[in-house]
Amino acid sequence: MVKAKLDYNILFLLFLFMAISCFYIYEAQQLEQYYGNFVIRQFVIYIGVFLLVIAMSYIDIDYIKQSQWVIYAFGIIILVGLLIVPGKFVMTNGGATRWYSLPVIGSFQPAELTKICLILTFAYLVEKHKDWSTKWKSDLWLLVKLGLVCLPVLLLLRQQPDMGTVMQIAAIFMAIIIVSKISMNWILPVIFIPVTVIVGFVFTYHTRLDLLERYFFVYLEGYQERRFHGWLNPTEYADEGHQVNLAMRAVGSGRLSGLGMDNNSFFIPEAHTDFIFSIIGHTHGFVGACFLICIYFILLYQIVMIGFQSTSQFDLSVCAGVAGLFTFQIFQNIGMNVGLLPVTGFSLPFVSYGGSSLITAGLALGLVLCVKANRKEYMFEKSEE
Repeated sequence: MVKAKLDYNILFLLFLFMAISCFYIYEAQQLEQYYGNFVIRQFVIYIGVFLLVIAMSYIDIDYIKQSQWVIYAFGIIILVGLLIVPGKFVMTNGGATRWYSLPVIGSFQPAELTKICLILTFAYLVEKHKDWSTKWKSDLWLLVKLGLVCLPVLLLLRQQPDMGTVMQIAAIFMAIIIVSKISMNWILPVIFIPVTVIVGFVFTYHTRLDLLERYFFVYLEGYQERRFHGWLNPTEYADEGHQVNLAMRAVGSGRLSGLGMDNNSFFIPEAHTDFIFSIIGHTHGFVGACFLICIYFILLYQIVMIGFQSTSQFDLSVCAGVAGLFTFQIFQNIGMNVGLLPVTGFSLPFVSYGGSSLITAGLALGLVLCVKANRKEYMFEKSEE
């Protein structure tokens, strides 16, 4: 245990997110498509998240590092559990088996916790990699090790299927190798290859759709293919693009300052979870959306600065992984709300309703505070010598 060094800036940001989340979830409930009070549930979960984040400030990050293989094994076990536990404890929705259905607790998505486990494992492997004598071979060997620990998780996620979490893991992977000692000759291809693939996919969709149908869409689930059509051709595929069209109309109708609290007389599926940003844009317009995005920028800046001021490669990698995860989720969720990206079911961190996603975000933020507490304690001890 370490003496806690609470970061009141981050705790204040967390408080702002709680207020924003509860307010706009309440607004979403006024659409008269829900039964039950999600605001109360979200508030109760947030109280638990506050306690979790504060408690993690008292944990020495070295203890977590020493236990990371146990944590990694736990992440694998809870994914395997979806395949072997009795059906009454597993929930299937839309053809995907991703959730445990537990008494009292309710639904729980284990892949959320697995992302935290992989952040720790990636950070551990990067720090423990000592063979930098032959740069090219060393970099390749590190990438192979990271890929090997990631492979079982990817195979298990493919069984669910859950390609959204796979993309989030890719974002974590790229963020951590960027701050590692790996040469830019490896990092640049890792960054630009996915960008090139995405641009090439969009170009091929609009010029040679038959190629994608023959060599790509045949390997996807039906709902996954429909999401691509709804994203890239929402006019012709109106049913597939229905959610995105409704979300874009809600955001656009808010204009500069929004229509206020009494104008939510429309329908948006999953308005309190995946499409909470459309409620923000409709209610408080461009001003409200910019305010939220500014808070996210401040949070990410705080996380990145804690990482760069840390005393070890492990601490830096943990902060980079957390920042990469949050950045990707924010970009993807807002992008799908305004029609720039396909619908993937990503929650908006700290704002969307959801126990699994909110607790996972709290754990990630708690790890960052662990890093800061450990860093300050180390600096104090060093100054005493």
